[in-house]
Amino acid sequence: MSKLAKFFIICAAVCVLGIVMTFAGYAAGGVDDLQKVADKHEWLNVGPNSTETDLFTVGEFQSIEAEGNLDIVVIAPGKELDEEAVPNFVEDMYYAGTAGTVAVRWGKGYGAPVVTNENGVLKIEGSTESIDTAQVNLTGDDPSPDVVVFCSDNELESIHINGKYGDNAIVCVKSKSTKVTAESGDIEIEDVEGGEIAAETKTGDIYADDIVSSKLTLKAGTGDVDISGCVGEISAETTTGDIEFATALTQSQFEMDLSVNTGEISVNEEAIDAKEFNAKGEPNKLLFRTNTGDIDADFAED
Repeated sequence: MSKLAKFFIICAAVCVLGIVMTFAGYAAGGVDDLQKVADKHEWLNVGPNSTETDLFTVGEFQSIEAEGNLDIVVIAPGKELDEEAVPNFVEDMYYAGTAGTVAVRWGKGYGAPVVTNENGVLKIEGSTESIDTAQVNLTGDDPSPDVVVFCSDNELESIHINGKYGDNAIVCVKSKSTKVTAESGDIEIEDVEGGEIAAETKTGDIYADDIVSSKLTLKAGTGDVDISGCVGEISAETTTGDIEFATALTQSQFEMDLSVNTGEISVNEEAIDAKEFNAKGEPNKLLFRTNTGDIDADFAED
């Protein structure tokens, strides 16, 4: 390597170190002017001032339609929820809302989601495109828009979420029809009552807990499916990922059809020496399929 090449490498290393030290100095409170720079440039996100919030009063609605890049939660306010019942990005917004309101928070570089109530149909539109500039984010937070929809205790006609990138959660609500899809992101459905409920994500995990429905359908491309305390007709499928099922009911209360391609099946922590397992039972049904992954089903003792 020539001396000139070494010189340029050293100069580049010094410049990178200087930038890193500048950001570190800001994080320690020593570079006050960096926020002023961030205010002028979309690509730099340095602190809590880089996010905006709003609370919309939307009134009564019977259906919800949401799409785009969103972290969205549909939830009934005023419930005594465990910490795990409220997704992390919602904790500081949950207690601010009442039925018929929508709380929104978004980071720099993302436009605010559009929220409208059209004749009882609550419509939420997030961005359908990714940020077109590289961002330096010193906050450690996810800057993508967070939306919290606060519902009443009345049963909704439908909840349809067509997400692109972001996590989705439906907690403590009633709906005759629920469908959630995501290109990339986790889906959580907890303490929900209704007719048919479907959730599908190409990349992400699915959590279903305490659900009463006529039919529950869960699909994950790359990700795990975790089901607990659910009854009815339950179908779960993964391409690459495990399926776990747990219930306080006995095995005799479930008809089971379980199969794996590459993986193992276990029932009540006992390994099944086969790629398929079938059992009679009623009134509930389990249909589980995974291409690459394990299936684990646990029941109460008879």
